[in-house]
Amino acid sequence: MPGNKLDVKTLESWLWEAACKIRGPIDAPKYKDYILPLIFLKRLSDVFDDEMNELAK
Repeated sequence: MPGNKLDVKTLESWLWEAACKIRGPIDAPKYKDYILPLIFLKRLSDVFDDEMNELAK
């Protein structure tokens, strides 16, 4: 859809709705128990990749 721009409010709404569907019956505060470890592992993986690229140079 050329010319159509996605505004931040619409994106936030879509992401929130998707998170609610994925979360399912889990309470929102309990959801952090699943997300925070994933964020940590992603950060760890990114740092590892950066370090390996630096060593490869």
